[in-house]
Amino acid sequence: MGENIGGRTALWDALPGYDLIEEVDLPEMHSWFLDATHSVPPWTPLFGWYWIRFCCHGMKVVCDELSIPTCKGWEMRYRDGGSYNAFHIVRDKKEIAERAVKFRQALRPWIDNFDGLWESGKRELLGMYDKLKAVDMENASHVELYRHNYDLMNTYRRMFEIHFLGMYSSYSAWLLLEDLCKERFGMKDQDPEFQDMLRGFNNKVYEMDKSLWDFSQLALDMGLKEVFVQNKPDELRTKLEMSERGREWFRKFMHYLETDEVGGWRMRRMNDLTEPYWLEDPCTPLGVIRNHVQKETADVFGNVHAELSKNREAAVARFLQRVPPPERPFFEGLINLAGKASSYSEEHDLYCELISHALLRRGYLGMGRQLAKSGTIDQPDDIFMLNPDEIDRVLMVPDRHDLRFITRRRRAEWLEWHTRPNPPVITDRSGMEEAVAMDLLPSMDAVAMKIVVGELPEHKPELGADMFGICGCAGEVEGPARVVINYEDLKEVQPGDILVCPGTNPAWTPVYGMVAAVVADRGGTLSHAAIIGREYGVPTIVNTFEGTAKIKTGQRLRIHAAEGAIFILDK
Repeated sequence: MGENIGGRTALWDALPGYDLIEEVDLPEMHSWFLDATHSVPPWTPLFGWYWIRFCCHGMKVVCDELSIPTCKGWEMRYRDGGSYNAFHIVRDKKEIAERAVKFRQALRPWIDNFDGLWESGKRELLGMYDKLKAVDMENASHVELYRHNYDLMNTYRRMFEIHFLGMYSSYSAWLLLEDLCKERFGMKDQDPEFQDMLRGFNNKVYEMDKSLWDFSQLALDMGLKEVFVQNKPDELRTKLEMSERGREWFRKFMHYLETDEVGGWRMRRMNDLTEPYWLEDPCTPLGVIRNHVQKETADVFGNVHAELSKNREAAVARFLQRVPPPERPFFEGLINLAGKASSYSEEHDLYCELISHALLRRGYLGMGRQLAKSGTIDQPDDIFMLNPDEIDRVLMVPDRHDLRFITRRRRAEWLEWHTRPNPPVITDRSGMEEAVAMDLLPSMDAVAMKIVVGELPEHKPELGADMFGICGCAGEVEGPARVVINYEDLKEVQPGDILVCPGTNPAWTPVYGMVAAVVADRGGTLSHAAIIGREYGVPTIVNTFEGTAKIKTGQRLRIHAAEGAIFILDK
């Protein structure tokens, strides 16, 4: 589809209606911010189609249902594998005031019963997932595969509606609490006293990570240390099957993956379909267990969280003493809801993105095998280069269609995108600062400001630092840098390293048990990297923009996270 603009034809390609066309999209929204938190490395077209279309939908639905005062939702566009985001800002003061009244009313049920509402959302999600799992992808007919394509779309659409109800309610409470703390007490959410009130919460992801640590202890108790230490993760299954004790251990492990309601459906990479989930390839969790066995890591899951929980209670009590007695119930309720942001950030990733993406991968690889068998595409995972409308067109009679002219071109483009970064913003403003000031900050959107785009670092020349970000978790430390871009390279991380990365997701959580600090290119104070830094007590700096570009593995760093300062000691 094309439109003549300025004497030339602008085209939609992989994501009709959602491919970024500057001549059309800049006049409408002025600034499009790269979501480097989620779309680095670049997305495949199929995943981009799903995320751009339905994540965007979920935000608009929830901004309407909760009546977010200053934002009616996001627009999203796809360019070179990157997700670019703009905001429907409410600028009329009268409308903001009217929406604010409705927002306070809509937030009340979440203040009163966040856990109950989220539990209901989880049950609905698991019910939809069970329907998808029931399809036999190896023996499904063309009609069943055709219907499965639409069931995946409907499930993903509903997933993001549930996803953002919990997120906007808790994250908006965090933002409101920070605003009140700034105004009344001169405290922002990067300050340790603020962060101490909002960490030390358990959730399902931590429980799963603790289960992997428990399996490492079981392996040690059963005398299997040498098997784990001497073999790579992809060799472990075969080696374990060679002894009675090994078979017993592996049987117990697989029983856990198969019977836990979510355990085996955890993707290795959260934001694309190109890597396996745990049941598909147990090498991923086996690799985590192997690291625990090899390095004999301590029980950070129990010890650290217990201490943080105790500190949280003391921090909240100290804070409330500063609040006038009549206002304490309001502040206490707000703190409780804002505290859900930390646990919800991890748990929703598991029940929403990680499981639904595993089921998308399972479903579309099943369709891909049919298309490859019919000669429609070269190999099953070429289906990731198509969008669901293209798949819909050929799925019923695949042997009569040849889409290789599309998949080969798009795969070559996708591989080329990996060789160069996407610009952080595409704007017709004078630059990043003006774009943020005019097209982001007025939205007061909690997700944008605290996760995806994040606040701009404050540069403090008097410190003499080489780089600045924002504080995810306070602390000072020195250590060698370990630059990691992709999940598979996490195996190179050694105890005491300072992890330098684009960002993290729940698949990366176990590495926090061994690193000295984390430096991330992107993210805000409610990004995964920042939240897990606080929950593990690991000094963390996010939104450096250029950490992975400027820092090299092996360089010695000094981190002063409270100031967002990074010093490269051996340039």
